Amino acid sequence: MLEFEKWLARVLLLNSALALAVSLGLLGQALDGTDTTLVFGAALLGFVAAVLSLKGLRSGLMAGTLYYAVQLLSYFPHDGSQAFSVKAGVSIGLVMQFRTGTVVLNMVALALLAATVAALLWRRRAHAGA
Repeated sequence: MLEFEKWLARVLLLNSALALAVSLGLLGQALDGTDTTLVFGAALLGFVAAVLSLKGLRSGLMAGTLYYAVQLLSYFPHDGSQAFSVKAGVSIGLVMQFRTGTVVLNMVALALLAATVAALLWRRRAHAGA
């Protein structure tokens, strides 16, 4: 399982590096105001989580779950009011249209969140049994 955790940490590092490049305007179209701050904050969280995970610390996996959780859902209301969306890294969305707005489920974040939670649970069971 240690190799799987290293793989998760490397994917997280790559994902957060892409998000950092986007937030700094090096990749894609430039973000504005609040979006830049949110993506930059998420990218830094992901980077720190990846470094901690590569060092084998459980806190890195826990921070990784937070990194993916904030990206899991985006909401875009149809009336033009405040939207919520943090796309930090790779995103492939499942779009669901509702009467009041559009919800996007980030399938990449969902898969990586599930894998990170599984690694955390495995580590917990391994340490409980030892």
